[in-house]
Amino acid sequence: MNATFALPMICLRSLTAFWTSDAYLNGNRYQTTPAPESPDSNSLLKWTVTTENACVKTLSDLGTQASAYTSLTGTFILEWLRKPEYWSEGSSGTQALWHAYTPEPVTPSELALSRQACGVACDAQPVVKGTLPNRDIAHMAATSLGYLTWGVTNDPMDYGLGDLGGWALDLLQIWGSYLANAPKGDRASWLHTHLGEQDARMGFSYSDVLAYCDAWLLARSMQSNSSERSLSAAMRDTFVQSETNRIKRFYQSRFKGSADNLVIAFRKLVDGIDLGTFDNVSGSKKHCSLLHIQTDSRVKRRLVYWHYPMLNLLKIRTIDQSWL
Repeated sequence: MNATFALPMICLRSLTAFWTSDAYLNGNRYQTTPAPESPDSNSLLKWTVTTENACVKTLSDLGTQASAYTSLTGTFILEWLRKPEYWSEGSSGTQALWHAYTPEPVTPSELALSRQACGVACDAQPVVKGTLPNRDIAHMAATSLGYLTWGVTNDPMDYGLGDLGGWALDLLQIWGSYLANAPKGDRASWLHTHLGEQDARMGFSYSDVLAYCDAWLLARSMQSNSSERSLSAAMRDTFVQSETNRIKRFYQSRFKGSADNLVIAFRKLVDGIDLGTFDNVSGSKKHCSLLHIQTDSRVKRRLVYWHYPMLNLLKIRTIDQSWL
């Protein structure tokens, strides 16, 4: 195997083991997560049902123009849940990325008004973020919005822009963490220890894994449901299973349960990359290429700039272009 791909392939196999193994998921670090008696007992689902009702009522009370946007209630709630962690005022760093990657259109004005009104209804609800174990709700919401904005990729051997806000770039991030920490031990053992650990020291914690899996499952359901209850309906379908089985369900649904498919999809991402020229990166201009992606150049530049340290570590077809 080419040395360039040796570690990512180990990352992918470790991720596969994490997604499929009861021993991995429920070993020394985790307790077995039992299936819920009913999805309606899930605290986040309860909160969402109440909040959807409040948003729909608020929009209906505003009149016909605002009530026309009740089908976006689920999206409005996700936009509120991801803030401020994945959206705050500012035009630099990761905030600029999220503004470009998951925009909140301000036109027509009725759309902006409806989003604001639903946000007020969300503000009036009890606090839910930070109250549930293993749940990074803001991260789940932001990743869901990435899929809703750019689409859910169903091809088990390919990636899409929606994946870049989820598992794909965090897989690069934990690779970068491995290289930065330069461990002397076995790489597979290191990844087994740190991929999906309870804290996020290395960039791919258990709460990250669960957030990405839930986000893909939720967005896949929501994209085919235009009702004002699309978010709660998606949660009801998803949260009927335990955390362990939701992770397995994602792997089976997204990659057909095949490690080979995951490797192929990731290779396409890695082989990609033509994102333009970057100033002030390692003191020179760099040119990267994401050949498979056809989208707004601002989004491309920000996606790579955000994770450039990991991409640089990967040495993914990055060349000096001082003449550009």
